[in-house]
Amino acid sequence: MKVVELKDLRRRNTAVDYIKELTAVAVMEWRGHRDEADVTITLEHKPLGPPEVRVKLLDSVDWPLMPVLKAIREEITQLESQGKLP
Repeated sequence: MKVVELKDLRRRNTAVDYIKELTAVAVMEWRGHRDEADVTITLEHKPLGPPEVRVKLLDSVDWPLMPVLKAIREEITQLESQGKLP
């Protein structure tokens, strides 16, 4: 399972500064087949340790759910550490 890209990555306004809410279209690839799914992502920065990343798929996918969520979490964590999130 591989996340090719997160298209239309946008930040939603929240009242709390240490929580980021994002929406995106996740383009995923598995065994040569690509698929897209709308997702919402929540990053909560804790006092200690890395941010907690929660992913919710808004569309159904034909692939196993846990590997999809894990791949999206890893991509978001990498983008956050590189400072590329809106």
